[in-house]
Amino acid sequence: MPSNSSEDKECSYVAVRLLSGLKEVFTFKELEELLNVPAQVLWRYTSHVQFPERSTAKKLLDAVQEKRLLERAIHEIVLGPQGVVTEWRFLFNPRFLNIVGYLAWKHFRDDEVDLVLAPSERDSALAAIVADWLGADACAASERAWVNWGKLLSSSYHSSERGEIVYLHLPKDAIEKEARVLVAKGVTRNFESLPAIASIVERAKGVLVGAIVVAALGDGWVESAAKAGVRKVKVIVRKVGSGYEISL
Repeated sequence: MPSNSSEDKECSYVAVRLLSGLKEVFTFKELEELLNVPAQVLWRYTSHVQFPERSTAKKLLDAVQEKRLLERAIHEIVLGPQGVVTEWRFLFNPRFLNIVGYLAWKHFRDDEVDLVLAPSERDSALAAIVADWLGADACAASERAWVNWGKLLSSSYHSSERGEIVYLHLPKDAIEKEARVLVAKGVTRNFESLPAIASIVERAKGVLVGAIVVAALGDGWVESAAKAGVRKVKVIVRKVGSGYEISL
């Protein structure tokens, strides 16, 4: 008899959402061969018609890890056939962002995240899906000081890439006192916005627990994280020499 414990349900839920993300790259037939599960059963899982029992879900997750399916999916979507980071291919791709959400859940689920904050509006979809995985709220900073936002928390940083000062704004009530905040960024070179975001979180009396980055095109983010006082940064794809390294 299948268990009804919350742990069992969580394991099944994670497996199903991860399968949905992998469907962006693999067909049901390919997944059937890779995971040794009939394609029709996989379809029922991803369609939420049926959820796997905990033992089955664990076997699925183990097989995904053993066959390195996440690495293969990340390489295909983020780097593509040319081996170059192509932001438009993944930043608004909900299936792929589910994979990022899974990795965020894996690394930050014990940090009791209350809010996932996007440092720019183009990172808002990423923040929303990561927040959904962590059971948190989400919001995005804007370079525009919208009048209808009321009182604002603002900060600025110098963008070496754009050669100008960039201002970031957030509604004053977006970050509650003592809220635990995770920053979610799609693509960055130096993550120069991170110290500015850290300043906003500090003034809101929140706690910045870390950051997750899909792709880093340089290693300047290390200095930015140190400047912002952020010790826990998860970078999934990072440039190493003339190539890229994928880290789960």
